Amino acid sequence: MSITRNRRALVLLLAVFIGGVHAALASDDTLDRAKSLYASAAYDEALALLDRLERVPPPEDRTSIAEYRVFCLLALERSDEARKNIELILHDNPRYFPSTDQASPRIQRVFQDVRRQLLPRLVVERYAAAKASFERKDSRAADQFDDLLTLLDDPDLQKTQAFNDLREVAGAFRDLTKALAASPPATTPPPDAKPIQPAIVPPPRAVDVIYTVADCDVRPPVAQSQKMPQWRTTPAEAAQEFRGVLRLLIDESGSVISASMPATTRPAYDQLLLKAAREWKFQPASRQGVPVRYLQLIEIHLKPVPR
Repeated sequence: MSITRNRRALVLLLAVFIGGVHAALASDDTLDRAKSLYASAAYDEALALLDRLERVPPPEDRTSIAEYRVFCLLALERSDEARKNIELILHDNPRYFPSTDQASPRIQRVFQDVRRQLLPRLVVERYAAAKASFERKDSRAADQFDDLLTLLDDPDLQKTQAFNDLREVAGAFRDLTKALAASPPATTPPPDAKPIQPAIVPPPRAVDVIYTVADCDVRPPVAQSQKMPQWRTTPAEAAQEFRGVLRLLIDESGSVISASMPATTRPAYDQLLLKAAREWKFQPASRQGVPVRYLQLIEIHLKPVPR
């Protein structure tokens, strides 16, 4: 009888001991512990710990967990896995770059290489998402275009002309979004107002869908009447060149319904140009043979007149 009791006591003691060991191990599952394992070159153990931490990561540690996983993978020469993990980090934060205090020059070069390859795709994805929000009249569209413009200012994208054009397009959509948000809401008719008969209500149109140079399946508008105002220079301007950008919103009939200049030339000439541009006529842009609205950007270059 006493032997049986002793066995039960021993089993209970072992269970308590094992439970205590598991609790001690669990309490040591911290990011600081993973960093310590990485610093001591225990890369496999650090990865295992990071896997456990990622299942329920504290919000402030999420990026750190991801970056130390990359560090471990690169140390283990698992380059393909490391690059995929870098892409995941950059999808969440395209402007991320590891600190020089944490990452060696080799690791920084890998991050930079992946980032240069990934940035063009991230720009296209973010443009598509922001434009979709604009067309849904989503209030987040302005912030999305702001984020896109910040991303387009990245030095790795500065030398690509296509992204310079996209920057102008994104700026135009951002301004349109803010202008629409600032416009007064439609007034509600008084209770005694006569209801409009359904028979005379025009069918709804997707008037907020605006296409740009980024939409490859759309044929751009073609100018039919585009008279430029004469540039009369002052003596001080006679030998100078001026550059600007004219932004036109062209509707389905080919008429200019909005004209602005995000980049100006000279104030007096800009006013003449905007007045003239509102009278211009185009063969409208089309998508699958159907006329559509289009945001057209035209570079203005004023050159000295030869004498």
